[in-house]
Amino acid sequence: MLCSFVLCLIFLDQGSGFKFSILHNNDMHARYDPMKGSSEKCPKGDDEKGLCFGGFARVGTVVEKARAAGPTLYLNAGDTYQGTPWYTFYKGEFAAEMMNMLNPDAMSLGNHEFDDNVDGLLPFLNLVKFPIVCCNLDLRKVPSMQNIKSLTKSIVIRKLEKAIGIIGYLTPETKNLVTANDWFPKIIFLMSSSEAKKLVEQGVNIIIALGHSGYNRDQEIAKKCPEVDLVIGGHSHTFLYSGAPPAKDMPEGNYPTIVINSDGRKVPVLQAYAYSKYLGEIHLEFDNGGNLINFKGKPMLLDSSVLLDSSIKAVLDAKRKKIDELDEQIVGISKVFLNGSSCRKAECNFGNLITDAMVYGRIAEDQGGLYFTDAALAFCNGGGIRASIDPGLESIVTGADVATVLPFGNTLSVTRIKGMNIIKSLEHSASLRNIDWSGGFLQVSGLKIIINYNRPKGKRVTSCQVLCADCQYPQYRPLDKHKYYGVIVPTFILNGGDGHKYFKDPNEHISVMQMIDRDNLVKYFQEHKVIYPFLEERIKIVERHRKSCASSLRSITLYIFTVLKILLTN
Repeated sequence: MLCSFVLCLIFLDQGSGFKFSILHNNDMHARYDPMKGSSEKCPKGDDEKGLCFGGFARVGTVVEKARAAGPTLYLNAGDTYQGTPWYTFYKGEFAAEMMNMLNPDAMSLGNHEFDDNVDGLLPFLNLVKFPIVCCNLDLRKVPSMQNIKSLTKSIVIRKLEKAIGIIGYLTPETKNLVTANDWFPKIIFLMSSSEAKKLVEQGVNIIIALGHSGYNRDQEIAKKCPEVDLVIGGHSHTFLYSGAPPAKDMPEGNYPTIVINSDGRKVPVLQAYAYSKYLGEIHLEFDNGGNLINFKGKPMLLDSSVLLDSSIKAVLDAKRKKIDELDEQIVGISKVFLNGSSCRKAECNFGNLITDAMVYGRIAEDQGGLYFTDAALAFCNGGGIRASIDPGLESIVTGADVATVLPFGNTLSVTRIKGMNIIKSLEHSASLRNIDWSGGFLQVSGLKIIINYNRPKGKRVTSCQVLCADCQYPQYRPLDKHKYYGVIVPTFILNGGDGHKYFKDPNEHISVMQMIDRDNLVKYFQEHKVIYPFLEERIKIVERHRKSCASSLRSITLYIFTVLKILLTN
């Protein structure tokens, strides 16, 4: 860690341009405490053993040291809300308190900041002591947000040698990612070039786009907005790194990713994974005309070598009682790892468990009539499964684990739809699988489907077997496109979340189950005592993997090298 700051100071001492550093992160999702693995809870004692990463107290330590070492900005790209029991219990007010302690120079809004509607965002906006930037929201019909001083389209930071403009942006898909979205303020564009031009007219010639719209859109902004010098993003939880990464996370691109914009200039694009595990760090040099002439950096892994900021740790410890009580609540035993990390792209054993629990919960309500249930099919969006659970050597699953995995508290709706609409829903699900961090890919219970990605969009579901409900002996049968089936879905999906629009039939009655999703899962754990969900080929994916020319060349080269080595040895 000390080496990083020494390099920073050396970099700042060289040359004659304007130099400063930026620390940045995104998608912290209420990981106020350190986390383990990709996003899991850090068991007590594991952080002291060096097995956990991140946490707000570590972020605070690095930000404070960097600011003391030289001119530094700390920027955050949204989604502080949602993801652990900390948010479930303490909501936006405590999120504001935590972020105030980190004191970013600017923060963009994330889509999860709208999870509890405008009323859930207002306390956060009113309590933060730093600017929130977002240029592409039309707030004229939301006066409660329009009049908040902390929320602005852009800011100009003047505390360094030169003025630096920061423009915020939010993903246009946010309306599809929030519940009951008719209240949502209109997103009128992806990124405002007029806002950038306004800053240029004010004499600001260094402009940073800070936003929450995913890695692909970040690159699009870098390419199409000529005034922007640097893009710092979030939303897609993208890990960028050049060279051998410091942990098991696999990079999706270089840090920084370089985009050539419409003027032929190089624009760095940055992102720093998620959950506070990494903190992005880049050192920049601009000439007097505001042209970026030098840059270097890499994300820092916030491991146990980074000390915990004592003041942040003290605030967390003062409110920890409710979290500890939930963590001590044992709800069941799992003999296997519950994988929530792959649920957006393929069948996952955690998705199987959650949807099976939905069907079981309906049966437990005794809604079957003459048969075992009135709804043998269940769907849940992969993006609603927010973490994995590692039950450890003791195989214990706690209430805190479940609250972390299912933090939204979704109600579960039961309706009836035609088989043709089940197929349409599955086709929509298939279309979302490879979209930048979309959460609309569906996990299923009571279905066995084949999705062939070698076929055109809309014609990929080549087989669909459904578990019969109106039968004495439940068995899988071919789906009948004209028959009505009882289905269970999170109300978020029923209302069009993630773009799903085929689960609501205007001619059918919709009922709501007695328990919300996480309480229903807890009930399933408690009544089944020991669980061990596995992959069952409920979702079989067929796709042709084409090797690139570069990959083929590497394989041929390796083969030739191996043959030559054998010949020379002999």
